[in-house]
Amino acid sequence: YPNKLKTEMKKRYTIILILMLCHTSCHFFGPIDTNIETKNVAVESNDIIGTWKMDKFSYEYLSEIKNDSIVLTLKSDNIFEMNNSQKLFDTEIDNGISSGRWEIIEQYDTKIIELNFDSPKTTKNLEIYKLKNNYQLWYFLSDPDTGERIRFLK
Repeated sequence: YPNKLKTEMKKRYTIILILMLCHTSCHFFGPIDTNIETKNVAVESNDIIGTWKMDKFSYEYLSEIKNDSIVLTLKSDNIFEMNNSQKLFDTEIDNGISSGRWEIIEQYDTKIIELNFDSPKTTKNLEIYKLKNNYQLWYFLSDPDTGERIRFLK
């Protein structure tokens, strides 16, 4: 009887451990909004060209400034302009103007906008996601599971 009880307790402990690991593992329950396409997004340059505003939620990770002033403009000649420097991707709002070239690349089944800044020479990647007919550009400030990100909406 005691061995049977020990075996039963081990089974329960194992099940609880598995459930806890599954609950805390990356993407077990999927993205916050399961309708967001993150992989193999069909996108063309014409879908991306235009002015993108950083969403209000992104400002929480960047500074105490709560406004909607940062924009990224992607032009048809593959030039981009942003009314903040590339320091934005290191969580700093400095309102410095930056520019460079952009292109769409594919990396691990994810479409990415590669921003190549003119000065200083640096590259940042924005992941292209899609919700219904609307594209979104995401940059993760740390592990994606933390939710700390910058998102641009058209």
